[in-house]
Amino acid sequence: MINLTDQNELFKLIGAKLDKKIECLAIGGSAMMFYGAKTETKDVDLVFSDTQSFDLIKKSLYELGFNEKKNIRPLFAHYDSATNKPVMMEGMDTRFDLFLNEVIDLKISSSILDRVKEVHEFGNLIVKIVSVEDIILLKCATEREKDRTDAASLIERFNVDWSTIIKESIHQTEISGDVFPVFLFDFLYELKHDFKVDVPEKVIREVRSIGEKIMVQKIKSGKHIKVTKFRK
Repeated sequence: MINLTDQNELFKLIGAKLDKKIECLAIGGSAMMFYGAKTETKDVDLVFSDTQSFDLIKKSLYELGFNEKKNIRPLFAHYDSATNKPVMMEGMDTRFDLFLNEVIDLKISSSILDRVKEVHEFGNLIVKIVSVEDIILLKCATEREKDRTDAASLIERFNVDWSTIIKESIHQTEISGDVFPVFLFDFLYELKHDFKVDVPEKVIREVRSIGEKIMVQKIKSGKHIKVTKFRK
């Protein structure tokens, strides 16, 4: 586990290793710590928009004594066919999960970038923090209980803009092929009924209706219905 102070110290070490400015997005527990919604996280999740930045961060982590974890295929559905395969780097009692342009099958869209709330500079490493709404959406495509707990914490702590989450789930279906409103419905229903989180019933009904309509449209059109979930 790593706390915000230790994470930022690592970011400073990485930034000092880089010979040019590099930008990345912090997601998951890493982003939650910046919002004060979590005191520590199991791993540091970063997303990069270009291969050069992705490779330079890997190089910097190697120089700091990290090593790439090789056996990660069982953790990712469709890992072998993925265009941008994630990388896990372990060292200094910490793990970095590095992603290129997408996380699981959720694409880093221009709308996600537009919603970035904070930007922090650590030497040549610039870390942008995704919005609370996008953290929640990212977590809906997993099967891990801790992601339900994290989402519950965010919903209880912040005034979540549900319309933003719903719109992005529809947009993700358009650009990735995965039926994200279906993931979102399952996720929110579970949060409300199993974790007793105050998710508005009208939001759950709206997401369910949207998901059903998209599924029917895909079936009628003969399109492939794609479902990808992260099992990490």
